[in-house]
Amino acid sequence: MSVVWNMANQQPYRIKTINEFHRLRGLPKPEHPLISVVDFADFKHQHPTENNPMSWVLDFYSISLKRDSGAKVKYGQQEYDFDEGLMFFLAPG
Repeated sequence: MSVVWNMANQQPYRIKTINEFHRLRGLPKPEHPLISVVDFADFKHQHPTENNPMSWVLDFYSISLKRDSGAKVKYGQQEYDFDEGLMFFLAPG
């Protein structure tokens, strides 16, 4: 029997703490409750389910770095080159 997960009808899951983020992603408990550095290669990738949502809202700041992305982004009339990598910053909520 195959189960189909329909994200369109689901509200994003609110992750309140860094410890909760680690637990949901199958990472070891963070060494500090307010700051953590993780490697996305260490994530346990799972299919979305009711207990493992794929759409999140974080209640903490997040800074991400991706190397060798090879991405190009057009913003307004300017194209930006992210061949060497990119950083993006997320605020809570």
